[in-house]
Amino acid sequence: MTEVAKHVYCRASSHKPRLRFQYKGGRMLNNFSTLPNSLVRPAPIKIHEVIFIWVCVMLVWDYIVGTYGEGITNSIYLKFVGIALTMIYFSKRFLQRENLNFTQFMGAGFSVRALAELVAVLFASVVIGIGCWAVLVFLSAKIDIDWAYRHWHFAKPSTFDNTTWLPSWLVLQAITIVVLGPVVEEIVFRGFILRRLCEKYRLSVAIVVSSLMFGIVHFDQGFLGSFVNGIIYAIVAVRFASLYAPIFVHGGYNAITFFIERMYGVSLVAEKSRIDSIDYWLPELALLPFCLIALVWYWKMFFRTNEVTSPALVQRG
Repeated sequence: MTEVAKHVYCRASSHKPRLRFQYKGGRMLNNFSTLPNSLVRPAPIKIHEVIFIWVCVMLVWDYIVGTYGEGITNSIYLKFVGIALTMIYFSKRFLQRENLNFTQFMGAGFSVRALAELVAVLFASVVIGIGCWAVLVFLSAKIDIDWAYRHWHFAKPSTFDNTTWLPSWLVLQAITIVVLGPVVEEIVFRGFILRRLCEKYRLSVAIVVSSLMFGIVHFDQGFLGSFVNGIIYAIVAVRFASLYAPIFVHGGYNAITFFIERMYGVSLVAEKSRIDSIDYWLPELALLPFCLIALVWYWKMFFRTNEVTSPALVQRG
């Protein structure tokens, strides 16, 4: 732990957040000139750089797999692994430019006591994600039921066959979705993008904007659920002063939905004639309002006090 023991974001009346630094003894430092240069120097990595690298990496791996992986079963997951490992490499290079290492960047771990809250947040995020997905399926089916059936990858119960999911590819898919995906996405969206936005805007604005960007990236998978869950991941990242917290929730969310989809085929199996009926989606839609109310409460609780603990991801570069 450095001399500056706690970094605190405070809600201010002005448009921009006010960053204050507090010693262990409680004395507040309002004069940046008294702080180490590493805490006040301008952040060298900009949002457009991160997004540009992200897009280029996806396009390059899409070309590689599309050109050379034509005969490989489920080659899409090889592409995801390539994207993840490449982004981890570039993230390391970004941190070198900021004179940070991964330990500093990721922040502290979280306690066993905090685990109970994170598990509750995890299950709420799963219900919200499934509910938002059901809303999108229902609305798109009302517009064009054939398109919705194809787009959301449904299969008739009579044709669904678990043997199409080979165990070896299930393992690779699980590693990609549950481990690599959450790690890379939290590093990019909560580690770099949220941190940069926090330097220019209020914390609440930074959370919403970074979550919008997160939702856009997951547009094909369901923008609405990704946007709402992006807000959840950002809140826990700042609340627990750690990127490990959103990685845990994000990875847990992906693990649960992966298990539901692949082991039971719940979201893959449906009769086409039923997906545009609100009665069919009633269980998912009935739980959604309660979880959204819980999210609003969690948001208000998060911003209720004038100070919220800030992790490494919202420290100045």
